[in-house]
Amino acid sequence: MNCPAYEPETVEQALLEALTPFGGIASFVREGQTVLLKPNLLSPRPPEQAVTTHPTVVAAVAKLCFAAGASRVWVGDSCAGDHSEKRLWEKTGMTAAVPAAGAELKSFTEAVKPLPVGDLTVPVPSWLEEVDVVISLPKLKTHILTVLTCALKNTYGLVVGHAKAVYHGHFPSPREISHFLVDLHQALPPALNIVDAVTVMEGDGPANGTPAHAGLLLAARDPVAIDAVASRIFGVSPAAVPLIRRAEEVGLGAADLADITVVGSGKERAATCRFRHSRALFLQKLPPSLFKLTTYLLTYRPKINQTTCVRCGVCAETCSQDAIIQRPDGTYRVEKARCILCMCCLEACPHEAVDVNSPARWLRRRRRKRREDKAV
Repeated sequence: MNCPAYEPETVEQALLEALTPFGGIASFVREGQTVLLKPNLLSPRPPEQAVTTHPTVVAAVAKLCFAAGASRVWVGDSCAGDHSEKRLWEKTGMTAAVPAAGAELKSFTEAVKPLPVGDLTVPVPSWLEEVDVVISLPKLKTHILTVLTCALKNTYGLVVGHAKAVYHGHFPSPREISHFLVDLHQALPPALNIVDAVTVMEGDGPANGTPAHAGLLLAARDPVAIDAVASRIFGVSPAAVPLIRRAEEVGLGAADLADITVVGSGKERAATCRFRHSRALFLQKLPPSLFKLTTYLLTYRPKINQTTCVRCGVCAETCSQDAIIQRPDGTYRVEKARCILCMCCLEACPHEAVDVNSPARWLRRRRRKRREDKAV
């Protein structure tokens, strides 16, 4: 649906229109149920930076759930890095918006329970046992590892704390992490996906990209279909996104745009607007054995920006490989031999102090300068 701005009335009307083809929110939420709204709260960043799901969208969905008879509406997500939940909620606008809508913010630092996911046991909050319905509220962004983060990847935020970085260590390539994320989504399937695409993030998301206005809210039961439509917004074929490709392989949903029916006032805009995709698109064509070497030599690697770094240490705490080392003078550096290029440090840094360094870009600049010097 078209949703040109984050004014509450505009968002609420767009949501009503987006859910009408499904029979409204009452098709998903019944009287007396406990509903979990799962936004993307990647890190403590303000809504205008397009890193997290906008609080107005979260509040509007919460109100709809109460109108359908929900007894409790909870809001929660496990962020990247070791951030204070109080600071996370305040910076993302949730502290003000969620209680005002009658909902409750749920902590991911309480007791956990093991959840079987494939051959692994994954820690999730124990209070998930009390939840009747999960509604996923992803933020549409590019992703420097998985190309895109939308409905399928949003489920990852149900995994508690530092474990997410550990799994990036277990599954370092885009193909490997995609298999794991699909298994996780099958173990914790949301009933409904509502995507905040009013402002999206283009370029090298999910934390250091550029906000861009798309003016859309997307809704679907099928997470694969909604991710496929979202990929087109970045000019990327769904087949080029390993997460979408794997989800279709296991029968999680439809990825062929010819098989997906898009309706509503935003249909034309979703089909025609285009934003810059991540540089990760190139990496999807590589076999896992070449992923790390090629990424180092040709594409990107994380580097601490010593000018903007405040030495908080969040990047080092987040790194599952102990690849970020503190020097005697207090500054941090990335130990290249240990780095697996999961980019968790980039996601977790609240100060945008982790840059994406590209040797290939440096070489291109050097060649261009030499040509210019010769021309003179």
